[in-house]
Amino acid sequence: MTTAGNLVDRVVQQLLAGTVEERNKIASSVNASVTSVPITYSLGSLAEQTVFEIESEMLYVWDVDTANKTLTVERGFGGTTAASHSSGTVLTVNPKFPRWQVLNALNDELADLSSPMNGLFQMKSVDVSYNGSDRMVDLASVTSMIDLYDVRWRFESDDYPVVRNVRLARNLPTTDFSSGFALIFDQGIQSGTVRVWYKDKYTPFTTEASTLSSTGATTELADLLVLGAQIRLLAGREVKRNFIESQGDTRRAEEVPAGAMNASVTNLLRLRRDRINAEAARLARQYPLRIRK
Repeated sequence: MTTAGNLVDRVVQQLLAGTVEERNKIASSVNASVTSVPITYSLGSLAEQTVFEIESEMLYVWDVDTANKTLTVERGFGGTTAASHSSGTVLTVNPKFPRWQVLNALNDELADLSSPMNGLFQMKSVDVSYNGSDRMVDLASVTSMIDLYDVRWRFESDDYPVVRNVRLARNLPTTDFSSGFALIFDQGIQSGTVRVWYKDKYTPFTTEASTLSSTGATTELADLLVLGAQIRLLAGREVKRNFIESQGDTRRAEEVPAGAMNASVTNLLRLRRDRINAEAARLARQYPLRIRK
């Protein structure tokens, strides 16, 4: 089963293109509050004013005890969340693409793919009890919706005729309609259960343990999410080249000219566009347009 952690691994591995970042291990378990972290091997580049990553947490180094290989740190650096870590857990020194940042990029991509301009969505359904007389009925369990897809009335267990003269109302007073959404019946139907299918945005990952299926995305979207996250992570890397302060990067302009980073993203953008079109076509075939009137 594909998890957010699996996708994060794929994004980082492909962006690093075989480059191995400096690593170490913590020598004993730490909880979410301690500020002294023992290190297993020689400190290497772990020095004051550097950062390192353990799982999805970033830590900032305030002080270094070289003799005892111990770091005094600030926990939950850069907006990450302090967490417990087991002895022997691998840490990455000054990661180029922190895992929490990659997870955020994946969630940004999920949100973008759900835009009507891109045409991707997850299909959901909800059953509504209808009394046969009200013109409007609340979609009580619905929290978000892109659009209605299909509405059917349960005539028998093996017969769900289409309800054609029905519309969706949004942003209704929650004092009367708890969800803010309601179905409007322009033609009466008998009381009973109404099955509503609707298009909705993808659900974001909450942690690296979250599965791809929990977002409502199918396995076909895995490579598209990886592509989108890579583009988002690379897009801003030219910015630091324009700082007027002295730069620590020794790469000369002749070796990596201005704009080279953006040019490297061009093929990724093209591939992402093609994959979006392919997935939109697949969904259009799977869920063809319904005419309700």
